[in-house]
Amino acid sequence: MSASLLNSDSRLYRLQGEGALASLQVEGWIAREALSGVGQLRVVALSDNAGLSLQDMISRPVTLWTTRADGSQAARSGVIREAELLSGDAGLARYRLTVAPWLWLATQRRASRVFEGKAVLDIVRHVLDSYEGYVYRIAADVEGALADLAPRPYTTQYRETDYDFLMRLLAEAGLGWTVLEDESVPARHVVQLFADSRNLAEDAESAGGGIRFQRAAATESRDTVQALVRQRRRTPDSITVLGWHDSGKRAVAAQAPVNAASGQDDAAGLDWYEIAGHGGFADEAQARRQAELAREAVRARAETFAGRGVVRTFRSGTRFTLQDLSSLGPSGESGFEPVFALDWIEHVGINNLPPETQASLAQRLGGLDAYLTLDGEAVDHAGFGGGMADPASDDAVTDGLLAGRLPAEASQSADPAVLAKAREVGYANCFEAVRCDRPWRPALPQQRGARLTGAPSVHGVHTAVVTDAEGGTQPKEHDEILRNKRGDVRIRFHWQAGGAEGEAASRWVRVAQRQSGAGMGISFVPRIGQEVLVRFLDDDIDQPIVVGALYNGRGEGGTPATPGGRQGGKAETQVYAAARDNAPSAQANLASGNAPAWHGAAGGDENHRNAAALSGFKSKEFGGAGYNQIVFDDTDGQLRMQVKSSAQASELNLGHLIHQAGNYRGGLRGLGAELRTDGYGAVRGGAGVLLSTYTATSGNASAIGDAAGVQALASQTEQMARSLDGVVGAHQGLRLATVQGTRGPGASALDGDKAPLAAMHRAVSGTVAGASVDGALGDASAKHTDAAQGKVAHPTDPVVLMAARAGLAQIAGQHLQYTAGEAVHWSSGKDQNLAVMGALRLHTGQGLGIVAGLQQGGAGSGLDLISAKGNVDIQAQHDILRVQAQQDITIGSANTAVEYAAPKRIRIATAAGASIVLEGGNITVTAPGRIDVKTGNKQFAGPDQLPYPFPQFPQSVCVSCAVEAAAGGSAMTVKNA
Repeated sequence: MSASLLNSDSRLYRLQGEGALASLQVEGWIAREALSGVGQLRVVALSDNAGLSLQDMISRPVTLWTTRADGSQAARSGVIREAELLSGDAGLARYRLTVAPWLWLATQRRASRVFEGKAVLDIVRHVLDSYEGYVYRIAADVEGALADLAPRPYTTQYRETDYDFLMRLLAEAGLGWTVLEDESVPARHVVQLFADSRNLAEDAESAGGGIRFQRAAATESRDTVQALVRQRRRTPDSITVLGWHDSGKRAVAAQAPVNAASGQDDAAGLDWYEIAGHGGFADEAQARRQAELAREAVRARAETFAGRGVVRTFRSGTRFTLQDLSSLGPSGESGFEPVFALDWIEHVGINNLPPETQASLAQRLGGLDAYLTLDGEAVDHAGFGGGMADPASDDAVTDGLLAGRLPAEASQSADPAVLAKAREVGYANCFEAVRCDRPWRPALPQQRGARLTGAPSVHGVHTAVVTDAEGGTQPKEHDEILRNKRGDVRIRFHWQAGGAEGEAASRWVRVAQRQSGAGMGISFVPRIGQEVLVRFLDDDIDQPIVVGALYNGRGEGGTPATPGGRQGGKAETQVYAAARDNAPSAQANLASGNAPAWHGAAGGDENHRNAAALSGFKSKEFGGAGYNQIVFDDTDGQLRMQVKSSAQASELNLGHLIHQAGNYRGGLRGLGAELRTDGYGAVRGGAGVLLSTYTATSGNASAIGDAAGVQALASQTEQMARSLDGVVGAHQGLRLATVQGTRGPGASALDGDKAPLAAMHRAVSGTVAGASVDGALGDASAKHTDAAQGKVAHPTDPVVLMAARAGLAQIAGQHLQYTAGEAVHWSSGKDQNLAVMGALRLHTGQGLGIVAGLQQGGAGSGLDLISAKGNVDIQAQHDILRVQAQQDITIGSANTAVEYAAPKRIRIATAAGASIVLEGGNITVTAPGRIDVKTGNKQFAGPDQLPYPFPQFPQSVCVSCAVEAAAGGSAMTVKNA
């Protein structure tokens, strides 16, 4: 075959490219393209060199030039994504090139990443900017169309190609894209984003006065459209969208009616109800915008036009005016303009090689038609809201909101009518167009029709790591928690790419709680570095929620792994044997992560003696080793519960008390309950406190105020005190204030109608209504003590009761103090002893009454007052000191004298009238009878005077002493002499 036959200068089509592409001559081509779709162009080309490098062709830009009817040329450019050597014969080879816009490269990159607080356009720019050397443009109407669209809180690309990710973002924003030729850029074409299809560029052929609607003939000077079919489809009557606003706790909805321009006025009302889910819309304005976009998409596809023609400049994403179309307009229709936007188009071109050359090629290399097919990848047809589906199934592409006809989509071969026309005149096409006066909106292809949103559905659960604000997974000193006011934490998924500028290294995520409410609930806060379990609301990748945390470390010891049943190594148990009651062991983490605090890997007695019996909750101090924990020990026969804080070793232990050191269950410490702390402890009860070793009278079902033992002791105390007080009165002693009353006769601070002991007895014997709190408070206020149906035992006053069935010991290493604002009463059924190594001091503000022998008569000693060493000093400083006895009074001194002294007068008298009076300087002896003086020696000397030192009693208050006593809180002060 001569070289002139491969010269493209006089041909209808030619290729422009570098390298191996420069020697190729176009034999024929086929293409399919659509608005917001990659499509494909396949060129069958010839060469006299069968050894061209296919690898050299890949990724090179190429342009298919088409000669128009007026001699000018139209370009179709793209990037070669596939090159094939189809056949060869004696220096002649047939190649096939598959060409696509450079955006096809986005289908070859898959990523998983998160964008935080980014506007749609910013995200789109970020993705497209990563394709260096390729150019995109944003139409002037895009910025205005997105002006009222707030930045998206989070946008997740999950296991999606960049192309799929971009397509759903653009569709949700109502943006489309198309391809424009531009020889000034390296790829010779650009991708342009647009917001309003009514502003699309006009087709070059149409720009010369429109395109004629008539048959094609070789004598025609211009390309024409030969066939056009007007199509109308039944569509919903209204679009309703609904989302849930998480922060506002309310539904956000909007509705947009679809007008009846397609002749469906008399049909039953149909509503397309779209649930956008959690976080679907920020506000009502955004919901209305989304509903309006859906309405426009439905209206654009409610009326479409399918046609065939030979207009060589037709490209999807351009508009054209069709002349002589009046026959297609319905009678009386107003406002119809024959201006259309090309949505979808299929091209077939066959180069004008001489007939003999075509025959020779068919003989040597095979027929051309077999190669004029598209490859196995379905054409992205977002404009019709459908993808490839089984035509026999119920989920065929014609189902759904924005279903449309896909001519020849199910076949990879050219339309027979189009192919036949191309063989006749060199070029032909079939297309589908929409009315240009209605905005065209992209829709997301789904197997059940179109959707308004297209985030990937995520099934099951994912895991993630809690991070700090910068995405780090290691806490910094005490900063182990990062949360916002709602309790959200930041996480990074394991699949999430991070670190690239413009992409988030982590994101805020809500944390599910087992219970939550207004000022109530459970608060679980995952810490930085913890691995958490994540689910997704509505299976939406942009709506994750933490539902739990996971242990992911490897602790010390344990049984080696046996993957696939292979024999493992020897179990490492020696680390467990080192544990003691107060010394844990095997608490380290051998692998990065978090191992559990308690486990069952060391259940033997020689190990931790813990057969996975411990459960509960354990927290950790920020930046330290301290902790708080609640432990449930379910060991059979040894049930135990512990509430503990390592601060001051403060803990409450219940049940079978043992030592516990980490995972180790130590030795027995006792049975019962223990409340202990190394710090300060306090027990407070606003309605009373009962400490008793008396068991409840009715077992576990008794009321907490049941104090039968206390009541019995209080009754006995009152009766004994009342009995003794009556005898004291008979002996003219000081009466007991706790029996007589402290606030008046028979009154006390505790009870205005009862003395202190009787008031205490009544208080501990209270019964209150068990049905309601108000009733119980009323009974307590009324000091109700009668047993009745529905009443339960409870003190009527906030008293502290301590009752020991066997004995009560109160021991202080240094100081023990009893203080009462009203009275202190000590009673004992038998003896009461005070043993003091130092001094015993009894100070009273009024009287001191000591009455003994009230019940024993004269048996034994009534009252012993003995000073083994030192003086016994008894004084009545301001009144009379009386020493009285029913029988004898004996005053004696074992070694020295007995002295009586008074500053004025001493009188010794008998009941019969005899007396001796010492007064002034005289001694007067008086007797009604005889006076006998018996002596072995008598001597009367002259008058003499011997002074006697009398004690000096205080007569006034010491002011400085009173001030000092008041400052020190003392109830006593000193009087001056």
